[in-house]
Amino acid sequence: MPPRGHLEVFEKIKPKLVFGISIASFWVTDQPLRDRVLIGTPFISVIFGLILSLIHLASNFDGHLTMNLVMTQIIIVATLQIFLKTLWIWYDRDNLLKLLNKAISLHEEYENEEICAIVEKNLKKLNNIWIICFKITFVSIYITCVLVTIYNALKGEDGICITIPFIPQEFPGHLEIMLLIQTFVIFSGSFSVLYTDFVTVFFGIEIMAASNILFHYISLHKEVIQEHPHDLKIITVRFCELVENVKLYNDVISPSSFIQFITSAFLSFLIFFFTRLNPENPVGYFLGFCVVLQLFAPCLFGEFIKIRMERLSTTLYLTNWYDLKLKSQKSFLLVLGMTQREYGLKAAGLYNISIYTFIQILKMAFSWCAFMFTLEAYY
Repeated sequence: MPPRGHLEVFEKIKPKLVFGISIASFWVTDQPLRDRVLIGTPFISVIFGLILSLIHLASNFDGHLTMNLVMTQIIIVATLQIFLKTLWIWYDRDNLLKLLNKAISLHEEYENEEICAIVEKNLKKLNNIWIICFKITFVSIYITCVLVTIYNALKGEDGICITIPFIPQEFPGHLEIMLLIQTFVIFSGSFSVLYTDFVTVFFGIEIMAASNILFHYISLHKEVIQEHPHDLKIITVRFCELVENVKLYNDVISPSSFIQFITSAFLSFLIFFFTRLNPENPVGYFLGFCVVLQLFAPCLFGEFIKIRMERLSTTLYLTNWYDLKLKSQKSFLLVLGMTQREYGLKAAGLYNISIYTFIQILKMAFSWCAFMFTLEAYY
């Protein structure tokens, strides 16, 4: 009987993936009432939060950036990011479901016992990493949300970053109502970000796993490939599936990563500015950690996928393909030619999703922050 450890881990993850895809794409259909509320509430609250914070900024901006207005702008950019990414994923939901089906196939289908053993080792390890990262990020995000809530409550009226038209400040319970609505928007938005980003992270991990499985299989057979001609078919089929998955994954995350890059640049700038205005406040550091982590995740997987695909090309070239029969050599050279192409991820087809891009965005945010403080000191 083939090992089932990786399937047991995947069965724990699968409900979160299905639920996360529904949240990410605002797909409320025939789920139980509780799930429909959890799926629909974040997106609706984010829309209200975006509108109310924009009204607050327009009503209170007098040409100077205060702590309150900086926090308001952070909420505006964050809710705008969630809104735009949800719209795109709603439009491209079918491709996410295709990636889910391919992930299921990766866990359940293997050509022989040797591949099964490689699958077990790689998938179990990487899926457990995903679970650990999900838990750590969940705790980090909600600690940050609690700190922001406490900070806003202690600031009183200065902690309110939303304005509801036609409700005067003299209205009984105005402060408490505003803080309650604002807290609800922050927690709902964080809930949406957590599931949306970790769904895309999971599919990136699955592509890495598929690459690792193929790499280990080629490594085991590169010296004796001429003795097992059927291996060439396995390698060809799995490589073509891997390339298709990379392209499909790129189609899904390309526009959303572009949105992520732009909004993360502004968020990083605003949070650095917020922290510089009040360096003793721990809220700024936790916000900075969450935003940097959110930006780092797609860049890290973009870098890893590119490296893994290049490694596959090198390993495949080092096999004893010249010992194959002429017909098999032609097929092998065709596959080898495919591996020579670059299979990295790109945001909107323009910018590489890589560690270099991550560093450039942070440098840009630091530069903007330094420029703003220079202007402030000058005037």
